[in-house]
Amino acid sequence: MQSIHLTSFLSPSSPFTTLSPISSPLPVPRESEYLLRITHISPQQVDLLYARGKHQNNNPKRGHIHPPFTLGLDFSGTVLRSPRTPGEHLPPGTQVFGTHLGAFATHLCAPRSAIQPVPKGLSQRDAASLASGAVSYACLPPLRKGQWILVTGAPGFLALATAQLARARGAEVVLLTRNEMRCRAVAELDVCEGMHVLASDGDWRTQVTRLTKGKGVDVVIDHVGLVADCLRTLAYGGTIVVVGFAGREGVMERLPMDRVLLRGAKVVGFRFGEGARKGVLDAQKCWEEYLECLAQGEVRPVVDRRRYSGLQSIGRAMQDLADGVPVGKAVVDVDADDNNEHRQAAKL
Repeated sequence: MQSIHLTSFLSPSSPFTTLSPISSPLPVPRESEYLLRITHISPQQVDLLYARGKHQNNNPKRGHIHPPFTLGLDFSGTVLRSPRTPGEHLPPGTQVFGTHLGAFATHLCAPRSAIQPVPKGLSQRDAASLASGAVSYACLPPLRKGQWILVTGAPGFLALATAQLARARGAEVVLLTRNEMRCRAVAELDVCEGMHVLASDGDWRTQVTRLTKGKGVDVVIDHVGLVADCLRTLAYGGTIVVVGFAGREGVMERLPMDRVLLRGAKVVGFRFGEGARKGVLDAQKCWEEYLECLAQGEVRPVVDRRRYSGLQSIGRAMQDLADGVPVGKAVVDVDADDNNEHRQAAKL
């Protein structure tokens, strides 16, 4: 098999394009694990942080992800071998998608909790782009029809998925992009029809005030680190959910707590993986409900038009993500073209 395996973190001076696959033996699954052949992978912001050792999970004392490890989280693929433990299992040949560390490889061992059957009507390419959408589902607080929600981080897929889910609940959606060029690209997307798309390099706060007739938004879902600015647009008693800091480049915000008090604001930090590990979030239930949203068409895939072919192109896809190039999710078609390896896998 081949994989993007890190024996050390990538230095700040090295572009992601320096990442390249290495060869290693086919992994051996535990009795309770599935062996998968990966067909598609899709980088996200967490992968960029993991590669450089800048994520909280890479902390030398408190983190649990340190070299050596294989990069990657979001994937789709095919079951080659099912668990050997008693019970009902997905049979070999089942097309699956999910999120599991080590996904940037031609093969992966994963537990049942990390994989889901690809919904009917979806290609594996689209499924790989949707794998992280359970985060978008889980981070949304309850919404009533007609409430206003501001979502930062468009055209990233987490933002686009969150916006689609919020609209399905009857909310009025404001999507915030980095600049006018991205604003136009997002506004042209079919999934954003009827949404208000603004650019953060313009007078967006005044525009939000005008849209909401002076009230402000009821909910903010922040993916990029704009809490202080978003507080100025928040209605009294509103909620800000902090999902990430993709736009901060490692420099964290200093939050004016007087504004939090004066707005009666609720500021909530959300971490899907850590919440599941700590037992405060039922990941399986979130997945089941997210899959129902997919079945109902409440979330549609938005795959960037650029083509990335072969595991060797993941570095280019990650660099494009770091540079803010993709509209939606970049997806890599993994070309495991070693015929001998395929024949060996088929016998398992």
